[in-house]
Amino acid sequence: MHRAILRTVFLAGSLLLASSCHTKQEGAVEGSVTPPSPGVRVTINQSGKTVSAIEADKKDGTFRVALAPGRYDISVNAPSSPFPVNFQSVSVDPGKTASLPPVRLAQLSSGTASLTGTVLPAGTNIKVTLLSEGQERATINASPEGRYEFTALSPGSYMLQATAPGYAGGRAAIQIAEDCPASQNMRLLYVTPIDGIDWGREVIRAKGRGIYPANISNRTAMHEMAKRAALSAAERNLLLIVEQIKLDPNHDLKAAMTGNTFTVRISGFLKGYKLVEERDVNNAVEVELELPLTGPGGLTGYISN
Repeated sequence: MHRAILRTVFLAGSLLLASSCHTKQEGAVEGSVTPPSPGVRVTINQSGKTVSAIEADKKDGTFRVALAPGRYDISVNAPSSPFPVNFQSVSVDPGKTASLPPVRLAQLSSGTASLTGTVLPAGTNIKVTLLSEGQERATINASPEGRYEFTALSPGSYMLQATAPGYAGGRAAIQIAEDCPASQNMRLLYVTPIDGIDWGREVIRAKGRGIYPANISNRTAMHEMAKRAALSAAERNLLLIVEQIKLDPNHDLKAAMTGNTFTVRISGFLKGYKLVEERDVNNAVEVELELPLTGPGGLTGYISN
């Protein structure tokens, strides 16, 4: 009998230990939703299948889901919101909790306008966000073809943002009129190391140098001629930088734009430069020019349509 009791205790302890070890191997995902409300649903998918679905706390909007280690796609939505907020490929590690950025769900609008478009390159897990007055209104995932659509929009000024892994984010200012459909396409740029491009700040910078002409005695005229030469050199250097930009791992921007499209559009883009530095050095003028990659006046605006 004593042996039977000991065996039972041993097995119970083994089961408890195994259960404890298994619990330690689990991870979790947590987050919060504003404004909190009843019916906010958090859905966890893995490989296209739902593995868990819970409701966030209706008082403070918080939620926490225990999950086995792996990668998950998470969707947060509510009856009062026209669009879900999606998080793709969230990594859950053993014994650790992954914290999601705060979720702000867009509220239903009485507007009747819409915004549609395509973000390229397609099939790159593109996330499209619509902001109004600096606040996120809605975030959706583009279709595999890169298409997106926002509906029930009120008139006003918006900022459209698009992001994808391995690509620089794109931005475009949008003006929505009452009851009118609007369209905005966008082309993301593939991030590769290129001298003169700051991908973090989303800007291109290039320098140019112009030497004072020796056959002119007027100092002011000499300076202006040297400055024009410096600006011309800097513009050429900007063009050389742009020609190195890739649309995706296999396609250069210049090669993808047929005929004289590249020359015409890029020439227009280069004319919008900002002079960020000018100095006189050893009878020469040196300048540095800057251009935005995205946003108002950005390169992506010249190649999107």
